Amino acid sequence: MPSKVAMPGETTTARGRSWWRDLLMRGPGGPVANRAAMTILIAAGAGLAVYSGYIHLYLWGRQPYPYRDIPTIGPLFLAQGIVVIAVGLLVVISRRVGALLLGAGVLAVSVAALVIDVEVGMFGFKDSWSVPYAKTTLYEEIVGAVLLLAAACVLAWSGRAGTSTAEPRGR
Repeated sequence: MPSKVAMPGETTTARGRSWWRDLLMRGPGGPVANRAAMTILIAAGAGLAVYSGYIHLYLWGRQPYPYRDIPTIGPLFLAQGIVVIAVGLLVVISRRVGALLLGAGVLAVSVAALVIDVEVGMFGFKDSWSVPYAKTTLYEEIVGAVLLLAAACVLAWSGRAGTSTAEPRGR
């Protein structure tokens, strides 16, 4: 099987992959205490993502005035609930930098959508901060995004400590 040839100027790792691919695929390693702490941090962020998805699904169909009856917003609430739960599960199962960044991004976009929906309105619908779970969801999505972003940063930099991107010198 032919090996991958690096493009001029492209840095590859010992496995022959691009540095950014190795970075995105990096997971917790090192001493047991470090792995346990990272697992707790990742599980907390993923748990908040799953809870956000649960709240969206609950608001979509189980309250007295469900969001499913609102044109455009209803299907978006359903999609948000399903996607965020799936991403939360992906984050906790894979524990990779790429999944953590995806989870943090999804939660950050959810925060932005909530703020825009309340302050400006979206698709002909304007929500309020006084509706059930609006502020709770806002806070837990912010905390979840921060936890996942922090975990991604720790994982990204933990593998870079003491390494050099310079090519080895021959004699």
